[in-house]
Amino acid sequence: MKRSFFTLCSVLCILCSAFSIPAFAMGLAPPVTSEVGTPTLIFVRSYGFAGSGDAQFYFPQDVYASVIGDISTGLNNLFVADTGNNRIERLDEDGSFSYQFGRFGGDPGQFNTPAGLTVDFNLYVYVADQENHRIQKLDIRGNPLKQWGSYGKETGQFIYPRGLALDSTGRLYVADSGNDRIQKFDGDGNFIGTVGGFGFGDGFFDNPQDVALDKERNLYVADTGNHRIQKIDEFGRPIVSFGSMGKETSQLFKPQGVAVDDKYVYVADTGNNRIQIFDRRGRFLSAYGQKGFREGELNGPVGLALGRSGQIFVADTQNHRIQQFKVVYK
Repeated sequence: MKRSFFTLCSVLCILCSAFSIPAFAMGLAPPVTSEVGTPTLIFVRSYGFAGSGDAQFYFPQDVYASVIGDISTGLNNLFVADTGNNRIERLDEDGSFSYQFGRFGGDPGQFNTPAGLTVDFNLYVYVADQENHRIQKLDIRGNPLKQWGSYGKETGQFIYPRGLALDSTGRLYVADSGNDRIQKFDGDGNFIGTVGGFGFGDGFFDNPQDVALDKERNLYVADTGNHRIQKIDEFGRPIVSFGSMGKETSQLFKPQGVAVDDKYVYVADTGNNRIQIFDRRGRFLSAYGQKGFREGELNGPVGLALGRSGQIFVADTQNHRIQQFKVVYK
């Protein structure tokens, strides 16, 4: 009997490997990880200060950390939506200035309050050009390639688009905040679908400011006006929501940023000047931060980005800087 059991396990593992199926999806135990304890954050470093010069920022609202590296961009190079300066800045991982692109205006390659950005595996940069009510697609150096959207409520139109996220197939999800919905496009701006609409029930939003995806293409939406995070499948069916208006741990006040990895959901609890960590079922794990201007303190944090080695980069908007933290276990 023991031999038969181990033979069966061996066959299952071979099948899983051959078809790229996780072993635990077939009923076997998940792999044991080295993380023990409750995840929390520790401060690592900060980048920038108020200004319009190189590596300076004015109310930056989003940050993206490169997860691939080649001759154009290294691992953990940062792209910052320098919102008040109407530009995108690129920094090396140590915070040194690399280059910038964009200026105020309505032409291709120009911005009016760029509020969200992401980069795909082909090194195309997507920017939520908020007050131009459009999305811009640019190459890694900021040369404009395509733009879509205009002010309005029809499909493919936007009112103050904010957070952006890409799935593994290159589809772009846009937090269309003023229309209380998430819109989905292909990488060339062709409309695919919509999730949400104004409301307070599950699957509805009030001024959603950000969106993130996990590997199963579930959406995590910073439902800002409802003071919660909603997890929704790719077809728009609600899975779970968590958070309520308040200042206690696990409560939220106008959350404007969300990021997700294989285990955890990280929330920029903007009105409470902190980052909260939940598991992917919405169970509270820990909170970090308080209002202030010293290292590790926060003032209106908005955008979040995850690095490849446990780093979390935070657009500390009203402190005009980017802060880097690391996940540790206590």
